[in-house]
Amino acid sequence: AWPVQHLPIGLIARRSPDLAASSGTAMASVMVKDSRSQHQQRSARPRILCAAALAATAVAAVRGMTFVEPPQNAASSEVASRRNLLAGMGGFLAVNALGVQPVPAAMERRRVAYPPVKRADKNRCQFLSSSMGQANAARDKLQDLRECEMQGSKAADMDVAGVLMNDGHFEGSNFENTVMSKAIAEKTFFDGASFKNAVADRVTFDGASLKNTNFNNAVLTGSSFTDANLEGADFTDAYIEQYGIEALCSNPTLKGTNPTTGADSFTSAGCDMMGMRPTK
Repeated sequence: AWPVQHLPIGLIARRSPDLAASSGTAMASVMVKDSRSQHQQRSARPRILCAAALAATAVAAVRGMTFVEPPQNAASSEVASRRNLLAGMGGFLAVNALGVQPVPAAMERRRVAYPPVKRADKNRCQFLSSSMGQANAARDKLQDLRECEMQGSKAADMDVAGVLMNDGHFEGSNFENTVMSKAIAEKTFFDGASFKNAVADRVTFDGASLKNTNFNNAVLTGSSFTDANLEGADFTDAYIEQYGIEALCSNPTLKGTNPTTGADSFTSAGCDMMGMRPTK
């Protein structure tokens, strides 16, 4: 005798109608389960492909950031470039498929959580040069010059990277050849100050008063001048990235002439060479 599950349905129906009905129900249940399993596999495929594309993008990014041995010839270099390009395209398509949204521009620059101002410290308002290097504004002690009255002070040839200068007064001060990377100087007064040959990259000058300042030959890449007063400022030969120049030239206060150098503020920043006109 054959096991029931191996008998044809027609034969089972002739021998036992009840057994045929139960067998048919069991087979229908198995067919439904198989159909559901196939549907789940098909629906999981796009997610698996997106995850694989994102993983490929991450691998390409890691390869680009790590120090690897250079290719042996031009052909292998071209193949590697093509692979990285395909990985990047795959990652872009995967991100779009997953609905990942870009970070809003307002979130690109995080707000700084400032410590309390130690107003009782009488020796706080003075420049101290760091001996630890300026690569990451590292120093053994936080240099806090917020709210300091230091008009006409001198920081020439010093390393004051990472200094806090918010709401301070440094009118007419000398910052020539000064390293002040990653300094934060929001709403600070620098009228008539000289930053000639200074390294002032990634500095926040937002809301600062920079009237008649001299940035001749200064490094200003990544620095922000949002809502700053730039009237009479001289940016001749300053190092500024293209995006930074566009933002700088869009400032309506970038006008006038520097009383010391005689340079026109708008043209000194190269705004006219980018086809821009003074904002009225």
